[in-house]
Amino acid sequence: MIKELQEFKENPERNIAALVCQNTQEKLSFPAPYLRILYVLEGEVKTRIDGKELTLGTGGMVLSNRFTMIDYEELQVGTRIIGFYFKPEYFTDSLLNQLAEEPLLYRFLIESLKSEDTIGRYYVFEFNELDDVHFYSMLLLKQVVKMRYKDNKVTRAPFLLLIVEVSQLAEKSLRLNDSFVSSTILVSEMLNVMENNLKEITLEKLARQFNFHPNYLSSLIKKETGKSFKEHLLALRLETAAYYLRNTKLSIQKISEEIGYQDRAFFFRIFKKHYEKTPGQYRDKFQQS
Repeated sequence: MIKELQEFKENPERNIAALVCQNTQEKLSFPAPYLRILYVLEGEVKTRIDGKELTLGTGGMVLSNRFTMIDYEELQVGTRIIGFYFKPEYFTDSLLNQLAEEPLLYRFLIESLKSEDTIGRYYVFEFNELDDVHFYSMLLLKQVVKMRYKDNKVTRAPFLLLIVEVSQLAEKSLRLNDSFVSSTILVSEMLNVMENNLKEITLEKLARQFNFHPNYLSSLIKKETGKSFKEHLLALRLETAAYYLRNTKLSIQKISEEIGYQDRAFFFRIFKKHYEKTPGQYRDKFQQS
């Protein structure tokens, strides 16, 4: 296995690898510097993840970053385990954007790829072997083997299906995870959600999406940025309104509604306070220039 991982490392055309382990009596260690998915196809293994021991049977899965120390040993004859290994280049912006609606694993991937912290990050799941996670793991394995000597877009489709399925079943299947959350990246993700949902976003809705109490979420944003949720939302809405006024022919009433203000008079008041011009005067200025 070490030989295969070395070949993967030295091949610039390969950004994803898949290895199957079976009938191995010795303890295996995985200090591989890649984002990894280990999935128990069949049998039972004793696993140690950053010092925590647990037993995983068929359907067990470990999702980990490159700093997580993993070792395991097979407990049954006929045990088979798939190891998927991903170089950072595999995760294009397009691929990550398609996972944005799966907040748990999207956050994990962003943390693993962009955080400078050298802390082990992982999730451990126990799925039923009849779940579609099993099917999509096999499908991804098939596509990776098929495209062994080059990175190919074909592997990304089953990967997306696998991650979405894992995310959908996470609530009932999650067994263990690390307790680390990078607040800087987390807040950045929150602000991105706010920007893309200006019309209906509230502190309570954002808190529900990220599984935080509204008061804690508000204090977290304030601590990381120096501005409150309310101040960020106001700034984002006014910036968006100004953009619409400069670049579209939408009516001022429509713009007000698009950024979440049904009260046109209130929108006029806060816009003038911020830009020292009414929305109409602001638009006229850019149309004349």
